[in-house]
Amino acid sequence: MQGAPRFEDPFTALWATGVFMSCLVILATINIASPRKWKMLRQAALRMRLGNQALRGEVEAGDRDTLGLQAVAISSMAMLLWQAGSLSGAAAKASYLYFFIGTAAVIITQAFLLRTIALFARSDAGIGEFLHTGRLLHAVVGISVLPLTMLAAYHAPWREAMVWIGILLLGAGVLYRWFRGAWIGLSAGVPARFIVLYLCAAEIGPLLLALSLLRKSPTLHS
Repeated sequence: MQGAPRFEDPFTALWATGVFMSCLVILATINIASPRKWKMLRQAALRMRLGNQALRGEVEAGDRDTLGLQAVAISSMAMLLWQAGSLSGAAAKASYLYFFIGTAAVIITQAFLLRTIALFARSDAGIGEFLHTGRLLHAVVGISVLPLTMLAAYHAPWREAMVWIGILLLGAGVLYRWFRGAWIGLSAGVPARFIVLYLCAAEIGPLLLALSLLRKSPTLHS
């Protein structure tokens, strides 16, 4: 019927396709330039501790690959959260950029707090290992949810199921990060009370604050 408005699915918007394509290009570039990076990712997902030799290999591999993986992780996790918010109606009018900046801010803040703790403690005490393995774990989770977000975008009948699977996977990754952090800290001789204090102040606290700000943001309710 002429004059009827045409429905445009925001999940398949041009900018979303651009995000997906950018992530795939970055992953393909890393696969060609540093294929051993995938071994590091498998170790980050399966091993509780990487060890000094593996950490040295990670540092020697160069920072550009790690930054690329972090960019993919932030992009895909932010896309998943945006899709979940759009489906639930809690963030139907919020832009993807809002979620991207929020996800990046949480990850950067966590890294900054870890560096600050190491500086004031004048001791690494497993902090460097937790920081490096945390980056790799972010990459593992981000790469894992990327195909789910793509299926949610381009196959509408699977949309809700893919988003829910992605949210469960993201939650499992966060819990695994906390468990691994406690394991590394205890193995490095850090008192349990300091581990609990760190997890509450630098991991759980910022997450709850971000969720609270997200719910109260006028952008989400306009």
